[in-house]
Formats: sequence, C-alpha cells, structure tokens
Amino acid sequence: QLQGSIFPDIQHIKEIPDDARLISHSIDFGYSVDETACVGMYYHDGSYIFDEVLYQKGMLNSHISQFLKNNNIDGQLWADSAEPKSVAELQSYGHQIAGVTKGRDSIIYGINLINQNNVFVTERSKNLIKEINGYVWATDKTGETIQKPNPLSGDHACDAMRYGLMMELSNPNRGKYFIH
Repeated sequence: QLQGSIFPDIQHIKEIPDDARLISHSIDFGYSVDETACVGMYYHDGSYIFDEVLYQKGMLNSHISQFLKNNNIDGQLWADSAEPKSVAELQSYGHQIAGVTKGRDSIIYGINLINQNNVFVTERSKNLIKEINGYVWATDKTGETIQKPNPLSGDHACDAMRYGLMMELSNPNRGKYFIH
C-alpha cells in the first residue's frame, strides 16, 4: 500500500459467501478516456463485500443495459448523478436505476463511510483492487497530506463502491439490511 492510502483497511475475500445478501449494484459512467465501472455490494456477517462485475471503456448506454441484462443484474442500481441523461436512458431500458445524492463534501463523506465499516473486496475484482491500492490523498505544495483524493488516482470502481455504500447507509428506508 502506498503512503497516504485512502482505504488502508479494506481486506480481500476469495469469493462472495453463499449466505451473503446482495444489496445493490452501482455504476460510474465512463466512455473514451475512463472506464465504466459496475460493482455489486453484499452484506454478510456485519461486513460489506464489493464485487467488480464490469470495468470497460467505450460502452454506450445500450451496451451497459445489455451487459446488465445478460448478467442478470437487476434490482437497485445507483449511478453517478452527474450523468442524468445516462440514468434516464437506462431507466427507459427498464432498469431500476437512480442517481446518487451528492452534496458538499460527498466524496469525503463516502470515503469516511467506507473506512468506518468492515469492507471486503473479492479477489476477482482486479481493477477495483488496483484502484484501491493506488488511491491516495493529495498533498499540498509543502508535501502535507490534504483531505482530497489525488486527481491522478484511478477512482472509477472506487467511486461506484462509494456510491452504493453512501446511498444504502444514508437512506433510513433501506435499513432492512443494516440491523445489527
């Protein structure tokens, strides 16, 4: 792990346990420069497990929809609200998708939520693991760490992970998965 790692405590798990409960999937849109990333979020034994299911450039929304259908990914989907046209188009294809609620400091809020919980990532989530390992805090001109992710860190799968946990833990009506 790099110095200044944003997610120093995320652990790896071989696979999703049979009795883990799927909560939702989350998407961070990309196209020519950035990858479209989709991760599933599961709840098991007081922990959250993230599983990368998609990480690819050049996908139109119709391709994303077809991928979701071909892989039986249905149920709640969370997506980057900065792309309302993409969210609306995926809704028109029949997907239960909504944009994430963002606000001031929502990135830091989501990062803190991940760090305050017991989080695992499946070993097959190669791109998510690579992003986590390289996701670091930015530094100022003097080299001091500042509470802002380094913009050079890859973060598409990390953003998708953050979207899911932010929306599920911030919504009191979705608490059925989180009774401890």
